[in-house]
Amino acid sequence: MSESGLSSFIQKNKIAILATLGVTASALSAYYILQSQSNTTSPSTEEPKKTKKKSKKKSGNGNKENKEHKETTVAKIYPIDSNGEPKLTKELIDSLSSEDKDKYSLALKEDGNEFFKNKDFTKAIKFYSAALDLVKDPVFYSNRSACYVGLEDYEKVVEDTTAALELKPDYTKCLLRRSNAYEQLEKYEDSMYDLTALSLFGGFNNKSVESVLDRVLKKHSLKIVQSNISKHQSELPSASSISSFFGAFEIESKIDGINEDLDSLKKDSGDYFLIKGLGSLNNKTRESFINADSEFSQAINAYELESKINTSPEFKNKYSIALEYSGAFKFLKNEPLNAILDFQKSLELHPRSRTYIYNALIAADKQDFTAAHDSFSKAIELSPESSEIYYHQGQMYYLTAELTKAKECFEKAKQFNPENVYSYIQLACIEYRDGNHSKADELFTQAKKHFPTNPDIPNYYGEILADKGDLTNALKQFEISFKLQEALPQITIGVLPLVNKAAILAKQPTEENLKESITLLEKAVDLDPKNELSKITLAQLKLQSNKVEEAIKLFEESSYLARSFDEKLQATSFAEASKIQLRLKNDPVLSKKLNEIVAQYGAQELAR
Repeated sequence: MSESGLSSFIQKNKIAILATLGVTASALSAYYILQSQSNTTSPSTEEPKKTKKKSKKKSGNGNKENKEHKETTVAKIYPIDSNGEPKLTKELIDSLSSEDKDKYSLALKEDGNEFFKNKDFTKAIKFYSAALDLVKDPVFYSNRSACYVGLEDYEKVVEDTTAALELKPDYTKCLLRRSNAYEQLEKYEDSMYDLTALSLFGGFNNKSVESVLDRVLKKHSLKIVQSNISKHQSELPSASSISSFFGAFEIESKIDGINEDLDSLKKDSGDYFLIKGLGSLNNKTRESFINADSEFSQAINAYELESKINTSPEFKNKYSIALEYSGAFKFLKNEPLNAILDFQKSLELHPRSRTYIYNALIAADKQDFTAAHDSFSKAIELSPESSEIYYHQGQMYYLTAELTKAKECFEKAKQFNPENVYSYIQLACIEYRDGNHSKADELFTQAKKHFPTNPDIPNYYGEILADKGDLTNALKQFEISFKLQEALPQITIGVLPLVNKAAILAKQPTEENLKESITLLEKAVDLDPKNELSKITLAQLKLQSNKVEEAIKLFEESSYLARSFDEKLQATSFAEASKIQLRLKNDPVLSKKLNEIVAQYGAQELAR
């Protein structure tokens, strides 16, 4: 299934996830928040308001001194020291009645407000602290936390807002302020938690903080992905990905100058490992791909030793081919720089058109289409009738939406190699993309007659049918595709038909369809544990089934397996947001609040 198809699937299921989970739909980055964070240093409605400017000119320090002098000369109902600051001893506090404590604390708060208005945060803190010595009021904590924001002491902000929230859990201003403090401290999980809780207390009626939450989630996910990449060890992708990659190239089993009979070759020679690697590659199983990667590396090591004494053209050709395959596997393992080094050395020893194709693929992967075109041109100069050159060039044009050029290339690929099934499929897809649906159907029918046992054709035809909305026939094509795949000893399309069928069933979210979708995806994961698409799709359905822990694990595994940085970031975002769901669900206050909202409005209304 295409990436756009997956995104659509995710979006269409967020309502169901919200309804079944009993928590917010944050795993899909679909948060509904109470209010925006307009001014982090501004206190709440109960807190001091800033004075209006009477004049553009200020008296500076003198004005401040006059105000401080005024504070000391006005009579206070509470005791003060020589600096005009509150002087409350434990003995005095213990002697006060509850009524007097309330009077003193309110007076202290009002005086603290005056210092806050003039941005004298340090002094304001003293008055709010004195008020707190008398009465543990959430507003006093909130006011003092606003002062700490002004001083950029975010640890203290967290401390005071937390104290306020313990007294008043739905204190939205403190939730917002604490989330900002957590963000400043790079405690992104806690920041997201507060923002999501804020949405609950707001009843999902205002989405204006959604951008704040998205920003924090991206920061958090980015930090995790960067850390994971630094520790990540390169490894091969899913077997179906490898098979699809090499399937677009003509099969190579013989090398000039090498006897293909392994028994006749020296067991530790480069020739032995090269022929063995080609055999493993052509077997097209998960284990054989792993073996091929190792065998090509061993061939290079053996040839490297032999290169000190052998410089014949025949030897250079063999060595260059080993380097070419090694570079291809490094590209698949997402090691483009190491792959380029192998390709460069391969071209120095003995240029082949396929090596230039690989260079073009790396350039296109980096969006450097000028370099890709240059490499394709060099490949054509060496092999002007090579089907695989035109096929991959057509793929590049297809991805850049240059469909006329893509069609020309696929026609040439088909002409020079009528057994290249992918050319048939791509030509049909172009016709569909151009709006020629009947022509696309006709080409798929022709391809099926020419390749009756190939599972790729019904799978991709099924995707076309699904896109047209013909879900019943799409399901049939996916079923045919997987049955054909099961009948083959080699992997071609792999588990993709299972993933596609599961996604179609999930679009019709009955209990029976949901169960079958999960069963299909679990089978896909079991058959190909490195298939990230099956895992991220299964994770969505696990969320719908209220199995959040399993979903989180699958999202994290998907991120690890994903090839591109953006795909890793997306999967990680889902995982981290799902963790917030789980945390909310385990919070008795917030869980109860959500259940009340869902009961009152229903999930459908909340997700609008």
